[in-house]
Amino acid sequence: MSSLKRCLVILGILFYVSCAAAQDRSDIVLNITAKADKDRVNIGDRIKLDVKAEGAAGYDLVFPEKLKDLGDFSLKGSEPIEGRGNKIIGREYVLGVYSTGIHVIPPVEVMYRREDQQEWQTAKSPQVPIDVRSLLTGEDADIKDLKGLAAFGRGFPWLLLVLVLVAAIAAGAWLLWKRKAGEMASQAAERKSAYEIANEELKHLKAMDLPGQGRMKEYYTELADIIRHYLERRFSYRAPEMTTEEFMQELKKSPLMMKEHKELLKDFLSKCDMVKFAKYGPTPLETIDSFSAAEQLVAQTHEEEQPEEVEA
Repeated sequence: MSSLKRCLVILGILFYVSCAAAQDRSDIVLNITAKADKDRVNIGDRIKLDVKAEGAAGYDLVFPEKLKDLGDFSLKGSEPIEGRGNKIIGREYVLGVYSTGIHVIPPVEVMYRREDQQEWQTAKSPQVPIDVRSLLTGEDADIKDLKGLAAFGRGFPWLLLVLVLVAAIAAGAWLLWKRKAGEMASQAAERKSAYEIANEELKHLKAMDLPGQGRMKEYYTELADIIRHYLERRFSYRAPEMTTEEFMQELKKSPLMMKEHKELLKDFLSKCDMVKFAKYGPTPLETIDSFSAAEQLVAQTHEEEQPEEVEA
């Protein structure tokens, strides 16, 4: 075979291979992977879980910032993983776990679509098993017999006994002071109006930023309890003891609240129950609206109270 023919044959083979490779790349199937930085940890350790998309070229991807239903794991934070051209190809999650044994990190649901399509689809990462061990050694975990009391002798550490007695007296004095301070704080709280107490509790709840931590059920439970106890202090309703349905039935007969306030309260408690019992996931705007409704209800139903006169 002449050199010219040999070159043409080689060029033809290279062209065929490149076309086949291009075809293969176009048929790449998106694959979601999950890998932990370690499969064996001590209780309380942080675990980094990388969830990535293989074959992500030509796809739009959305990795959840917050994870729900993590079982025995808790989410401590997350950050995106970037590929070429600053494209997001995954996300790193930092998890914590506080019980021993073999635990499984549940699948992470990822949304994806081809760049030339409009409809989104979902894919899940595989489960990841983690072996969580106790910090206690075998000797530490064993229960040992108690030793008998040592007899007092010439070498008995009397100085140590004196120090123990002094520490006990100091601890007793501190407990007495704390009890007295608690009684004073309780008396001060009793002098506050229902409006003041509810406002302080709402400010405290807002500062906790439970929605920002993904703790929606806990947030709505606290928010509903604040309003229920406010109504108990303000109108003597037994709101904390009743279900929403029972409370709204009793509220219909009560002349103490205006109709518009009853409607506002009904919508507010219904939204709280949806999150607490129906596992409804509210949007950030709905969360803000619920808090605003609580503030509005307290602001519009409180009454001006005259300050107590201080004896001279």
